[in-house]
Amino acid sequence: MNAAAGPVGGLSVSELHGAVIGIAAADFERFSLHALVQLLGDEALSSEEDVEPFVRESLDQLLAEDMSFMPLLPDDDEALSEQLEGLGSWTAAFLAGLVAGLDVVDSNMAALPEEAQEIIRDFSAIAQMRAELDDETDEADTESDLAELQEFVKVGTLLIMSVLNDAGIDSEQ
Repeated sequence: MNAAAGPVGGLSVSELHGAVIGIAAADFERFSLHALVQLLGDEALSSEEDVEPFVRESLDQLLAEDMSFMPLLPDDDEALSEQLEGLGSWTAAFLAGLVAGLDVVDSNMAALPEEAQEIIRDFSAIAQMRAELDDETDEADTESDLAELQEFVKVGTLLIMSVLNDAGIDSEQ
């Protein structure tokens, strides 16, 4: 996916991608561009012409049969602190998007299966993590930890989507 595409106004591409994927994870068949705009605000998105292809490409990657989906994060050539910050921003936006998506399908976090709630708790911890690197930090270990976290977020996202879309979720009625 082209990270340089221009659908973003006042937020990072990682945040936009996380929000899109979060909304889609709740029910990809009823993805709501309206829910995305309500969540992020009109000023956060540059134009509908730019957002729709970004959303379409994001959903195509999420649903790819080869499981090639990956959160859209800062490139590996960016500073490690930027990459960690991007992962935290992506997971925070994913969680916000998931809440918005659950609202579209008349559900909430409490209605989710325990398996999904556990992943959400882990995502919340990742979203709150701060990139605190100092001179004593082993960069190779941090890069390895980052790669493991990225893979966890990928698998966790796919699992949440699978649980919610395959098994259905209980609606509050």
